[in-house]
Amino acid sequence: MKAKALLTTILLAVCSITWAQDEQPASAMVFETYEWDFGTIDEADGPVTHTFRFVNISNNPIQIDNVATSCGCTTVQYSTEPIHGGEEGEITVIFDPSRYQGHVFREVEIITKDRHNYAYLTLYADINPIPMGLEQIYPHLLAGTIKTNSLGYPFGYIAQGESITKVMRIANVGDKTVNLSVETNGKRNGMSVECPKSIDPQEVVSIKITYDIPKGKKYYGLARDTIWLIADGVKSQKPITVNAKRVEKFSRDENRPKPVMRIEPGYVDFGEKAPGKIYKKTIVIGNTGNADLIFRNVEPMQGTAISIESDQVIKPGKELKVTVAVTNSREPNTTTMGSINLTTNDPTRPFYELRLQVDTN
Repeated sequence: MKAKALLTTILLAVCSITWAQDEQPASAMVFETYEWDFGTIDEADGPVTHTFRFVNISNNPIQIDNVATSCGCTTVQYSTEPIHGGEEGEITVIFDPSRYQGHVFREVEIITKDRHNYAYLTLYADINPIPMGLEQIYPHLLAGTIKTNSLGYPFGYIAQGESITKVMRIANVGDKTVNLSVETNGKRNGMSVECPKSIDPQEVVSIKITYDIPKGKKYYGLARDTIWLIADGVKSQKPITVNAKRVEKFSRDENRPKPVMRIEPGYVDFGEKAPGKIYKKTIVIGNTGNADLIFRNVEPMQGTAISIESDQVIKPGKELKVTVAVTNSREPNTTTMGSINLTTNDPTRPFYELRLQVDTN
């Protein structure tokens, strides 16, 4: 009865809700929610736990093969037993806030044995840290006596015409005033940085990082940028990396026609192959929505290729056979991972990372 009640609830939600940008597309593995916010938690209280519940809405069994997390601070408990059609499953996620502070988010990637039911879960938390000195709060040394608490700033989705700012905190753990400046890899992606000119001893200051995405055909896909701090003329040995997923600005009209992209399989495993060669497979990309699916940006990562291009269109109800390729490592007994970033006008998930794997025998 419990699984039937959950299934009924989920089906009603699927039929009546327009999915937000960060929610999952339709799948045989359908969750009550794909996000969980722990709210404000204290580092001193230790790990927190949440159980995500889902139902298999297909007629075929689902078996979870692997669950990967974006950080070692997040662990997962789940059953590897088959979950038949109409049955309920659970994935319990444990987040350890040790050594973290402020607003954090973590991703959990779920891969089933047949690679068809591929899902992401997201966790959020605002962490009150255990009181510490500047040396402990800001563990990453940049240059001289300047330290920071993070070397990476993912911005997530940013729509065309939007501007989003994140604040990077740095501390001077020394006993002298330090002059500051920054060096970046340019403003090609719409990123800019505001940095104070100096920082006093034992002071904490903010560096503002902004993505200002103009409207235009070329401003789609994953933006990657790098920042180096310069302290008294000395360039930091460790760069600060930032990125943003640039997508179009979607209408809030729930009745407006929308495309829905489906990829089968969502994770391409080539199996064991001879080293140093290029291997190809055919996948199917379909449009199950009621508007044209447009590929705004197609970006194969190094060592991969795909037979579609930016601006290509898939009509509603149609599908396209697509060839993907990956170059295997020349080293024996290794695993080569590749990815292809697809940015579309699908408001459900406008940015999709198609992953590829090949093992060297």
